[in-house]
Amino acid sequence: MLADLSIKDFARAVAAYDPVMPAGGCVTALSGLMGVCLLEMSVNSAYGRPEGEKYEELFRDAKIQLTELHNELLTYIEKDAVAYNGVLAACKLQKSTPREAEHRRAEIQAAAVSAIQIPLKISAACLAALEPGIMLLPKVKPGVLGDLMIGLLVTKTAIEGSLAAAKINLPLIKEDTLARSFQDRIDELQAKFDAVKTRL
Repeated sequence: MLADLSIKDFARAVAAYDPVMPAGGCVTALSGLMGVCLLEMSVNSAYGRPEGEKYEELFRDAKIQLTELHNELLTYIEKDAVAYNGVLAACKLQKSTPREAEHRRAEIQAAAVSAIQIPLKISAACLAALEPGIMLLPKVKPGVLGDLMIGLLVTKTAIEGSLAAAKINLPLIKEDTLARSFQDRIDELQAKFDAVKTRL
């Protein structure tokens, strides 16, 4: 499992071209996870402590939500690698006969669905993390404010990267209705992101 690798081994695996994975999607998932971890740390610096009593309910709710998003993003590191490996495997299928070519197209299409769905899920999870993170800005201790701001910026970058990945993979979808559905979801997430960015 990629999530079980040491930092050194994961970095070495990303830097290597062969095998291709882990690559961009895995890195956006990890980036989002690290951003959420900094948001969690900001909450944990005050939750359950005297200085956090004034906003105890807010901190508690943020802690629960961010823990869930932490666990979710952790799974996407591996899931993105599996999804894109499926695309790579499908692209290597034989296409020397019409039957083989049709089978190859169908397999690429099926694999591409996951290769778009996972980045969109990464983006949605990171977007969900921004809201509690922004609410924490005026409420955390000055000593962790910088960490909170960095967490928000890293999470923001993960959203940009995951939306870019979904857009890059979209042309692999040849069925018009499905392609429009994915484009609508991309546009929806982009609009939400654009609205939240104005508050960062």
